[in-house]
Amino acid sequence: MRYSIGIIIILHLFYIIGMQDIIFIDGGSLPTPKGFTREWVKAAAENRNEDEKLFSMIKEAFLRKIDVGVHVPTYPQFRDKIGQFLDIIKDVQNCYEPYVLKENNANIFELEIIDEVAKQYRKETGKTLEARVCVAGPTDLYLQAFGTTAFVDAYHILALDIENYIKQSFKAAKNFKIKVVALDEPSLGINDKIQFSDADIISALTLASTYARQQGSDMEIHLHSPLKYKIVCETPINVIGFEYAATPSYLDILNRKVLEDSNTYIRLGVSRTDISSLIGIVNETYGVNAWKEKEYMQKIVTEFETPDIIKKRLELAFSVLGDRIKYASPDCGLAFWPDQDLAFKLLENTAKGINEFNAEKKNYENNSNE
Repeated sequence: MRYSIGIIIILHLFYIIGMQDIIFIDGGSLPTPKGFTREWVKAAAENRNEDEKLFSMIKEAFLRKIDVGVHVPTYPQFRDKIGQFLDIIKDVQNCYEPYVLKENNANIFELEIIDEVAKQYRKETGKTLEARVCVAGPTDLYLQAFGTTAFVDAYHILALDIENYIKQSFKAAKNFKIKVVALDEPSLGINDKIQFSDADIISALTLASTYARQQGSDMEIHLHSPLKYKIVCETPINVIGFEYAATPSYLDILNRKVLEDSNTYIRLGVSRTDISSLIGIVNETYGVNAWKEKEYMQKIVTEFETPDIIKKRLELAFSVLGDRIKYASPDCGLAFWPDQDLAFKLLENTAKGINEFNAEKKNYENNSNE
């Protein structure tokens, strides 16, 4: 196989540092299947009167993630990413006192379903399935519950509530291994109305992340922008995720030495998920309205977010960050994509791009050792 000079330089970096394969994880959320709405899922999850349909939907989506090549899949999220946690916390029957959640009530019922899948997976393959658990971060929970006025005690109580969700997640994982726990904190770095000091944020993130690290799992924080990454490096969180595919300039914010000194890794967004912008590109390129002429939406995954484009993004970022990149994924979740088929095609393209990147690295290493 012949390589361009640029690829040779990148692959030589692989050889020098002996980097492990980059692991493909997903953001979690998906569009609901045809015939279902997010409102229906919310009601079914609360009332538990449609468990057969609800469990089947989640099971099929999780199996499909595995089938398209996600290395460490996240439980499928069809509910509001904040509401599914905050609604339970705000119910006084679930708490010792307002907002102080009882640990036994901090359940993510989707984990019951993927545990059944994992049990069958182990029976068929002899291997233990690794999964990613995503929970709302204390900052985003706080902003939804209390707005921008800063009450530090309440902020830290919510962080402890999230710790309870994480503790219960490990109890639920009887047949699978929790490889990654992720705090969803998109507001950090983009919401300039956050009134908490850096010290307050570090304290809250530490409270929410310590238990997962004690269990040996990687602890990720999902940010839209890495602007606040340095304060994250002062917490037990050891993986920072950000949306690189849509905004490549975010790479310029990071200092590799800061990451190395704090032993912090990166979860790199390598495929775009900003669906409105992507459809806008299709409309402008082809002079159509893809919202109405839906066949043109396929152009997103056949021309703009292809495995080759995704691989090239990863190559460029690797040339800057090297072995600090441990995970790669789509930029964000896919809840608001037009349909599941398009969303899973993006996941499949992302898997192919990452796998091709890893394969080129292995091929170069093997050739170098001959």
